[in-house]
Amino acid sequence: MNIFLAFAFRDVDKPLVSYMDRLLASQFVQSKTGENLGGEILTPVVQKRIEDSDALIALLTRRDQLASGGWTTHAWVKDELAWARAKGKPAVALIEEGVAVDGMFQPHEYIPLQRDNPLEAILRLAETVAGWKQDVGRLIKVQLAPEDLAAKLGEGEIPCRHRLWQKGKFTDWRDVTPVPETGGTFIYIDGVREDQLIQIRVEEPGKVWQSPATSQWMLIQLKAGGAGK
Repeated sequence: MNIFLAFAFRDVDKPLVSYMDRLLASQFVQSKTGENLGGEILTPVVQKRIEDSDALIALLTRRDQLASGGWTTHAWVKDELAWARAKGKPAVALIEEGVAVDGMFQPHEYIPLQRDNPLEAILRLAETVAGWKQDVGRLIKVQLAPEDLAAKLGEGEIPCRHRLWQKGKFTDWRDVTPVPETGGTFIYIDGVREDQLIQIRVEEPGKVWQSPATSQWMLIQLKAGGAGK
């Protein structure tokens, strides 16, 4: 999983950004930013980085004080947050105490942040990221067997599909590309949750090979069945 961090590149915010970076690293999540792109606007390069991410975290800190006593925040960070939401990405904002929020925020979409005591906000962010990881799943590598069939699959001429099983239900079949590597033939499946089982199906002329729903931690053993359709 990779997450885009939207924040203002100011020295005063570096400790907060460091906390978020360390949190993501501890959960084996990659982070990306709009750093070193120049300017403070939502460029096409930044838009593409957000679209290629699985989720976005926005850090909305104080910028200019208002006559009312509140504070503005960084417009381009809000733009990055809005872009992620427009693209259907999971997104959450950490909003520093005193920052004026408008109608774009709902209570479940932001985390209050106290700069001098950020622990509660970081803990809530950790819970949010853990939930995202569960929803997104992960990329897994599966070895195919028996070896003679796996070798033919590695040649790329026989269709291979997979589906996932969870809580008594299967997903739809999806095409997958076997990859011949040192030690065998493997497939790579993205978006797999820890409690899901994997089933593989191969159809060659006159024969169907299909595995039982198998733990993702085990070798996938295909067995010959009836004639293919």
